[in-house]
Amino acid sequence: MSVVCTSLAGAASAAPAPLQTPLLQQSLVGLRQGAQGDDVKAVQNALIAAGIRVVGGADGAFGPATRSALIDFQSKNGLEQSGEVDDATASALGLAGGNAAAAETAAAPSSVSGLQQGASGEEVKDLQRKLSESGVFVPGGADGSFGPGTATAVSNFQRWNGLTISGVVDAATAGALGLGAASSAPAAAPATATAAATTDTNPYVGLKLGAGGALVKDLQSALIGAGVNVRGGADGSFGNATKSALASYQQANGLTASGEVDSATAGKLPLGSTAATPAPAAATPAPAATSDNKYVGLSVGAQGSKVKELQVALQGTGLVVRGGADGSFGNATKTALIAFQSVNGIEQTGVLTEKGAGILALGAPAASAAAPAQATGLASTAEGFAQKGESSERVRLTQQLLIDWGISVSGGADGSFGNATAAAISGFQKAHGLAVSGTITQATADKMGLSPSSATPAPPELSIVLKRFPLQGQCYFGNTWHAPRGNGRLHKGVDLIAEEGKLLYAVTDGTITKQYWDQPGKLSGNGLRLAEDNGTYYTYLHMSDFAPGIEVGVKVKAGDVIGFVGNTGSSATSHLHFEIHPGGGAAVNPYPYVQAVDDCGNTTPQYQSSFA
Repeated sequence: MSVVCTSLAGAASAAPAPLQTPLLQQSLVGLRQGAQGDDVKAVQNALIAAGIRVVGGADGAFGPATRSALIDFQSKNGLEQSGEVDDATASALGLAGGNAAAAETAAAPSSVSGLQQGASGEEVKDLQRKLSESGVFVPGGADGSFGPGTATAVSNFQRWNGLTISGVVDAATAGALGLGAASSAPAAAPATATAAATTDTNPYVGLKLGAGGALVKDLQSALIGAGVNVRGGADGSFGNATKSALASYQQANGLTASGEVDSATAGKLPLGSTAATPAPAAATPAPAATSDNKYVGLSVGAQGSKVKELQVALQGTGLVVRGGADGSFGNATKTALIAFQSVNGIEQTGVLTEKGAGILALGAPAASAAAPAQATGLASTAEGFAQKGESSERVRLTQQLLIDWGISVSGGADGSFGNATAAAISGFQKAHGLAVSGTITQATADKMGLSPSSATPAPPELSIVLKRFPLQGQCYFGNTWHAPRGNGRLHKGVDLIAEEGKLLYAVTDGTITKQYWDQPGKLSGNGLRLAEDNGTYYTYLHMSDFAPGIEVGVKVKAGDVIGFVGNTGSSATSHLHFEIHPGGGAAVNPYPYVQAVDDCGNTTPQYQSSFA
């Protein structure tokens, strides 16, 4: 065995009948925080098999997470909660005989059970396919590599199905996914997934649940371009999320809502040979007709050097353009452009606009390029009452008054005046016999006891200083404060585009006070809150995974690695959504603060962990 702690001899001698204690149990007794090796791995696997979550899985390292899991097991089994392996704990874990290798695989009845981060091959591919088919987003698709993204996907599947959350495939997880000796064959749907019964030559016709590859990616990109939210974005994997998005599109367009691509759907989107021939690049859309910038209006179907320059410029922002800078504007380039438009507050059409060209420095400078916002992130308006679309302290006070009057405000007093606040005001007006408008009228204010005030608050007592840029470059970000985000929502952060898996850093010293977990229908995906002692907190969203050891209550230092860039939740591309909430109140525009510490050009990973 690889590790025997110094306390082993004492612990073993304390046993009443040491000669009757099995050899494996003896070697495990005394294991505690700091130990490493196969013995630790055996304990971790036994804990997972017993239904105890071990953050990080069976990695062979006895850190704070393993100690916490062991204490949890001891507590649930009426054992002394020491956080160390004693005779009683080893016996309760079923580690009283055999060898470490056997114990490590005791809970793995099939070749799939026991798969964890670091594994690769066809079994991992099968796992990833099954996860996608179940509606769980798997970053990178079925690539056969079990990385942080796949571990997160496994954890999400376990969470949504009431299983032990470990990120490691145990017997229960394998069974729930339909994996194992009898199900190790790849998913039946081929990558191109054309329907067997159709004679349609369009390769997109017949795409359905279980398909994967470039054609699925094109389908997802087309749906996103049509304004349909595809949870997980254009990842090339046709899971339940894509099926739901496709069915929604079909229903909204009077098509058969089957969730599969038929000829009518392909023609409407348009995709493949049934689609109308795309207009050449010279056919500039109407909005670009008055522009002198020859890049403006580039869209699907365009070819040539200008498209190539656009693709190079998009890649320069950190976006991935599938196929590279080949000078051909296809759906892959459209997807990248839509992602760029999303983080820059531009209508997501997939057609290059004047503003987009200006930001990318293509052609003549665009007069409409966004200027940096005020550091407060709040628009200055005259003295008065809060207005829809505003985010400020006076909005928060209005919301709190409504709540005090017994009116429900969806989202609480968050300082952002959207549809939920308007609905609450209407409810108040109706309840008190006032004209129902959803806005703060003088009569409404009088009844509520609300006084007019300025939208721009007094200079904050709390100064915001970021001690560290929030992520590892190469990256790109723009000022998208209060850009529209659908359903009346306004963007309350800054989006930083970066490759999936890039490191995320703590921007200040503080405590992890909240974690978000990706699940169907959630906008945020995986995320967390980092709070300072004065109440100010910073929100990180769309993460692929958390750094080992990161959980609620953990204290971190500025620069500590706390997670990894991802594409979870409602996201069209890999990026970090970052918010700042001074004093724990409404969000303010983070753009000027992030811009002040801009380190997007620094691609060197800065590993630091003061909490481990």
